[in-house]
Amino acid sequence: MKQSNSSSTALAVSASAAVAATAALLYTRRQFKKQEAIISKLEETRQAERKGRIRAEMKLRTHLKSQEINKAADAADQGDISTNEHNDLQLQCIGKIVSPYTKRMGTPRQGALVPTGKGYIQLEIPIECVEGLELYSHAWVLFSFHANTDMPTAKADARGFKNLSKTKIRPPRGNGIKVGMLATRSPHRPNNIGLSLVKIVSVDKKGKRLHIAALDLVNGTPVYDVKPVVPWDEPGHFDGEKLKVPTWVSQDDELKSVAFSPSAREQMVKLVKDGKLAPVYSKKTGLDDAIKTIQEVLAQDPRASNTNTNKRGSESANKVYSILFASIEVQFRVDGDGVVVSEVMDADLSKAEIVDGIPVLGS
Repeated sequence: MKQSNSSSTALAVSASAAVAATAALLYTRRQFKKQEAIISKLEETRQAERKGRIRAEMKLRTHLKSQEINKAADAADQGDISTNEHNDLQLQCIGKIVSPYTKRMGTPRQGALVPTGKGYIQLEIPIECVEGLELYSHAWVLFSFHANTDMPTAKADARGFKNLSKTKIRPPRGNGIKVGMLATRSPHRPNNIGLSLVKIVSVDKKGKRLHIAALDLVNGTPVYDVKPVVPWDEPGHFDGEKLKVPTWVSQDDELKSVAFSPSAREQMVKLVKDGKLAPVYSKKTGLDDAIKTIQEVLAQDPRASNTNTNKRGSESANKVYSILFASIEVQFRVDGDGVVVSEVMDADLSKAEIVDGIPVLGS
């Protein structure tokens, strides 16, 4: 009888312990979910604040640009020909870039990294200015980094620049190292001036278009000049000395594979047929070219341009990222050294606010 009572007591204690353990586990799970919800809410708030700050900076930059144009026009009307002490230069736009790279994220760091990328310069000068340019294979394009959200704060006086906010840069391939701004190709510079090497495809005289390939230029980029590449531009042409670059520049960090899921490929077929990638990619023949270019863009891991660490592999393989390509949104996941495009959809840019030619998505 005593043995039976002992067994019952042991079972009761064991059951009580199991109930307590279950209750503790459920409590821990509830607390964990609460913490996840708090973290998720904080991340949403951070992203909303970031979007708001970027939008405010873009609007302020646009307003200041308008003020500068008005001041220059007023000075010209009043015949102000005062000496320019700092050799400031006013440039006139000769054309605009039309490309599938809708925003900075998803635009190649260098055009040669995405050789199938294509677009054109819609010229605003007489077409006779580019006559003969089609006889060259490549050209230099001088342009403005018009999509920068940070405004240059540096001002020059007789003693040089002051208030230069960024003197060093973490380059995407540098694995976290910092180098001098002028030792990089960063778009964030004292003057928003860029120089890009592109491949010349053709000249469309009727449409006043200079078709180019292997470009790294955001759609809507103002172009100030185009110069043909000549043999004397090649390093070592005179003395035979080879081009020299830091090791972090020449390292191969390309992701090994980029694949479209079956559903994403079907979506691409429909979107191209619906003209969502026009005018760069045609409804009839643009599908394969568009897919190839997207694969080359994603192989360069556009996430790197949106992180502070510039290191790969720390994110979950289930995390979904997205880029805009023309007027479509490409969603993808990165797993190790491979990329899978999971979904492609119409971005419906007609509902987006446009600032300096760049769509600002979201509220």
